[in-house]
Amino acid sequence: MTQADLAGDHITRNMLSCIENGSANPSLSTVLYIASRLGVPAGFLLAEAGDEIMYRKMSNLPNIKRAYTAGDLRGCRSLCVSACPEPDDEIALLLSSCDVGIAKEEFWSGRLRSACRFFDEALSYAEKTVYPTDGVLAEARVYFRYMERLSHTLYSDFLDEEEKDALSSVSPFSRYVSALDALDNGDCTQVSLYLEEMEEGSFFCEHIRIRLMMGEGNYSDSRASLLQLLGREEPLNKIELYTVLSELEICCRENDDFKGAYNYANEKIRLLEDLLKEY
Repeated sequence: MTQADLAGDHITRNMLSCIENGSANPSLSTVLYIASRLGVPAGFLLAEAGDEIMYRKMSNLPNIKRAYTAGDLRGCRSLCVSACPEPDDEIALLLSSCDVGIAKEEFWSGRLRSACRFFDEALSYAEKTVYPTDGVLAEARVYFRYMERLSHTLYSDFLDEEEKDALSSVSPFSRYVSALDALDNGDCTQVSLYLEEMEEGSFFCEHIRIRLMMGEGNYSDSRASLLQLLGREEPLNKIELYTVLSELEICCRENDDFKGAYNYANEKIRLLEDLLKEY
């Protein structure tokens, strides 16, 4: 907007320049006119430096809420950062929630280092708000716990080992990770309970069934089931594909199919390199 656009036919450009330079004080009617032309509350133009942030937040809040409600987490995050460079409790809570959602999107899209950054940013915002953020912490714990299975280079700067061990989320992914931990610890009771309660046919459920078969030494049937997962009509995402390739390598090796094990191992390594790329 140029000076001429802002001045319109209400005031002269010279008067507007004097107001901008602080050499003239506008009348109340002029303040109201300029505010309407700029699309901001009149109080925004009269505010002290500290109040300016509050007015900026209030003027952006409808758009922030609209973006969040529509599920546009990246748009909401951008608006929050623009409106409040130093977020208050409410904006910090929104930023924490947006970052967790974005981190999960990055994870399932196979951008794991980016996912780590967004999870850590979510945790940093969670520390800045007085509102409850237990859900943010629970989600971050689960995903960092799982990512460390893939690579020890994927870690949090905010969670210690004890916090990552405490999986309290009841999401399907959290329960899947807990079932994997139970398998590692030989807790078949918890695994059986998981299979009874989880959705039949889901990737998580099928993988746990296959892991049970592998634990019983039934590598032939396990391999067949893994190949069925690969041949599903809906393609596996990168995380699921890496899981299947890892298990196929083991099954082939245990069945003395060393060529197959070698091929799956190479595919797995290439995929892991892709998962660990910087974006």
